[in-house]
Amino acid sequence: MALVSFARSSIARVAVLHGLVLAASMVAVLGGVYLGTSRIIANEGDQLLTLEVQSLAEDFREKDLDAFVTEVVDRAEDPWVRGGVYELRGPTGDFLAGNVVVLPELAAGRDGWAEFDVAVTRGDANASRRIRGRITALRGGFQLLVGHDVQDRHTFREVMLRSLAWAVLVTLLFGALGGLWLGRRISRTAQAITASAGRIAEGNLGERLPVSGSGDEIDALVTRFNDLLGRVESLTTTMRAVLDSTAHDLRGHLNRIRGAAQDARNGAASPEQVRAGDAVLTEIDRLSGTLQGLLRIALAESGTAPLESVDLSAVTADLAEFYQPVAEPDQLHAQITAGLMVRGHRQLLAQALSNLLDNALKYGNGSPVNLTLAAVDGRARLCVSDGGPGIAPEYRELATVRFRRLPGSSGLPGSGLGLSLVAAVARLHHARLELGDGDPGLRVTLEIPLDAAPAAT
Repeated sequence: MALVSFARSSIARVAVLHGLVLAASMVAVLGGVYLGTSRIIANEGDQLLTLEVQSLAEDFREKDLDAFVTEVVDRAEDPWVRGGVYELRGPTGDFLAGNVVVLPELAAGRDGWAEFDVAVTRGDANASRRIRGRITALRGGFQLLVGHDVQDRHTFREVMLRSLAWAVLVTLLFGALGGLWLGRRISRTAQAITASAGRIAEGNLGERLPVSGSGDEIDALVTRFNDLLGRVESLTTTMRAVLDSTAHDLRGHLNRIRGAAQDARNGAASPEQVRAGDAVLTEIDRLSGTLQGLLRIALAESGTAPLESVDLSAVTADLAEFYQPVAEPDQLHAQITAGLMVRGHRQLLAQALSNLLDNALKYGNGSPVNLTLAAVDGRARLCVSDGGPGIAPEYRELATVRFRRLPGSSGLPGSGLGLSLVAAVARLHHARLELGDGDPGLRVTLEIPLDAAPAAT
């Protein structure tokens, strides 16, 4: 499994790519040298052989047959010192002179060139030598074969090809090792930056990305990014301070207004004044609830909420117990797996679950409400379902937008912040939120990564 993971990593891709680039460069350079050298050697040998054939053809025209046969015999007399082979045949195909007998069986190309092997005795050993020759038709139906030993040329090619293969293998190996070193160096830097970025995303705005001190482009980028983080931290701190002070002032004003409205309601002289006072108190409570919801959404979306290990099972059980008296008899059913720990913000998680239960009891039209919590594939799966009218599929995404009320809910209580807060809490905890069909009703599923293995029940 570790090998498969490594093979899919950027380090492996960098190592392979680096090795292949170097190997391709080596093939291009050495291949060019090999082809150029081989071509030069082959052309030079063929030119010398062509000149010799032309010289012999001229001698054949100028001399009588006996003198020409003598010349061929003289040239063929010591072939392996000069490296040449000769064969002269008459018009009827009879052998006249030379040191090889190959013409009747030899198949030549259109240009008269042919290659063949000749066995040579050297001391007590026999050796096979490669010969490249040219067959020339002479006047009167005579045939002349002149060839030179090209075994050394073939040996040179084989040595060059083996050297090229070994050079490619060695270059590929060292290129892969160099790419592995480079990839690991880049990967360590990327992992350090990723780890720091993760801590920043969890709300630690004082965290900074690591600087290696090499002074390269990556360090310059990281330094500029750290400057940006410093600016973001300063602005976030200022905005939180303004938000906290504003919220504190608004809560104070609302409490004083509520107190005055309560006093006016208690001193009302007529039923109409009592009803008006109750309406004012209801609106004040609704405004206060909206303010609290907005503050919690802002806290969740800011990413600055401190996260800790939270016993989600205990939080869920406490809320289920809290809502039991609010629900109708035998309406709320809870199945909770104990010991499920997640990394999160206890208050925001409790508020999100409270919103889900409140919506299910409020909009479920008295139907049973099912609350379940279980561990599934390394995640804590929290589900709240009811048997009410539910939410049509085309409106489910709209339901998580703040202040957006769904069609048909204008006369129902609420500010449109319940599910938007749940969505903000889900994003803070890297959780998956799904609004599904409860068949009938609405089924809301929230899956949060587990912080530790669930305890035994």
